[in-house]
Amino acid sequence: MRETTFNFGDIISTIVLLVIFFAIFFVMINMIKKMKSTAPLPPQETLEQKVDDLTTRVKMLEHQVNDLSERR
Repeated sequence: MRETTFNFGDIISTIVLLVIFFAIFFVMINMIKKMKSTAPLPPQETLEQKVDDLTTRVKMLEHQVNDLSERR
């Protein structure tokens, strides 16, 4: 059987690599969060605006129906 012994250099280099990995990982997560938070979102229509749009569309359709019924 062979015993595996670790030098202090092995332990230190492993710790350094792990720290670098975690640093890159958290930096990437923060960059993704910033990109999501700064993405320009189009303003959503309010319910009142939607109701107004539908009301104008209904009035236009009623006007068209009245025009068609007058033609007959």
